[in-house]
Amino acid sequence: MNHRTALLALLGVALCPLAAQAEPGLAAEVYGPSVHHGESEIALRGGVLDGGDADGDWQTKLEIGHAFTDWWRPSIVGEWEHEGDETDFTAIALENVFDFKATADWPVHFGAYVEYEFNTQDGPDGLEIKLLMERERGPFALTANLIAEREIGSGAADEWEFGYAAEAAYAFNQDFALGVQGFGDVGTSDEFGELGDHAHYWGPFAQFELGHINDGEIELEVGYLVGSGESEADGQFRVKLEYEFGAEH
Repeated sequence: MNHRTALLALLGVALCPLAAQAEPGLAAEVYGPSVHHGESEIALRGGVLDGGDADGDWQTKLEIGHAFTDWWRPSIVGEWEHEGDETDFTAIALENVFDFKATADWPVHFGAYVEYEFNTQDGPDGLEIKLLMERERGPFALTANLIAEREIGSGAADEWEFGYAAEAAYAFNQDFALGVQGFGDVGTSDEFGELGDHAHYWGPFAQFELGHINDGEIELEVGYLVGSGESEADGQFRVKLEYEFGAEH
């Protein structure tokens, strides 16, 4: 199977329901800072809320990216959402991961993420900025993202919203890893509150290597996160299917 066939297969899957905007997690990602020159990826991510007032709402994202240098990887992202009885193609986003290579040998490796989201529905666009942090020691890795986002354009709210994404993972070998993942909100530039006043989702996940296509590899990640604080659901099921090729692959 060639790269074009693999891309068409993932595009077909993306049109099937896997994705509610307000809740943290779902089709979101915990981004590491590392960028590998020449590496390409096609990733399909989705999540569905379980229980509570938002039971059955889901979000799906399809991301296609390529590292043009050893410090910059841009991607284009399509987003679908289902809330209540409505399913919509809600956004197209341009995202960029920047690897701060000078910090690669520090105890914590740093990077940055910048995304501009074009709203395909009525409403303003969005800007999202993240500080990426990762510490790796042998098979154990800690990754954290500090997130700031705001609306851009006509009708945009005049405030920033803040949140986080984090995970701790242990790789038993190159094909299998287990860990804990979490996503949450922490307030806005107008109002910071107690952590319990916002939505948080934490829980276990597992990552598997499914196989290889040409010089690339396919990975599957599945997990279930439990809601706490002001979450609208009891939990959320999450899944990611990723194909990486080029560079060291």
